[in-house]
Amino acid sequence: MIGVLCGLKSEAKIADRIPGVLVACSGAQALQAQKLVKQLADQGVRRLISFGLAGGLSPELQAGDLLLGVSVMATASGCWEADERWNKPLVGQLPDAFCVSFWGSDRTAFTAEEKNLVFRRTGCMAIDMESHIVARAAARYNIPFNIVRAVSDGATFSLPPAARVPLTKEGTIDRSGIWKSIKKQPLQIKDLVTLGLSTHRAMQALKRAVEVLRQIEAG
Repeated sequence: MIGVLCGLKSEAKIADRIPGVLVACSGAQALQAQKLVKQLADQGVRRLISFGLAGGLSPELQAGDLLLGVSVMATASGCWEADERWNKPLVGQLPDAFCVSFWGSDRTAFTAEEKNLVFRRTGCMAIDMESHIVARAAARYNIPFNIVRAVSDGATFSLPPAARVPLTKEGTIDRSGIWKSIKKQPLQIKDLVTLGLSTHRAMQALKRAVEVLRQIEAG
């Protein structure tokens, strides 16, 4: 079995198409993610995968780009190397994928300024909220891990206020909270539409990756 940790329910639905997986969704909550990844490891998975959307830190990355993790770093926690051998067949069948280093954070980088600061300080090309938790657990349980993500917001894009509304515990969008934010700041709608289109491209990239993973795991 493979254990997959996602932050969003929509990400989890895509990952669930991979044969022989156990998928957990944290709702982008660090403590919940730690609990869930421990449960996956305790169930005897042979590999852990961090799967879903990511923010771009490097200006080289564009929304919709597919990312395979080479490593992940986190504040005061060190650096972990992903399983390069597992990445190789994916790279061969997904030539548009980028092999990058990730910055793991317990909070989203909301603004272009924040992303640029993290990029300059760390050199990491992408950021997400689950990969460092997956990597830390993999090291603890002595099992390999990998990262499969896609860019939903590029380095120069600042998330609009509505996109900063916390997810529900189930990992779904808080529609009520988003609507309240839009009513308060209606000029953000243009940026929300841009983000929606970018997220759609990222989800399509994840679906392409899953189709390849289906073939690899089934064969």
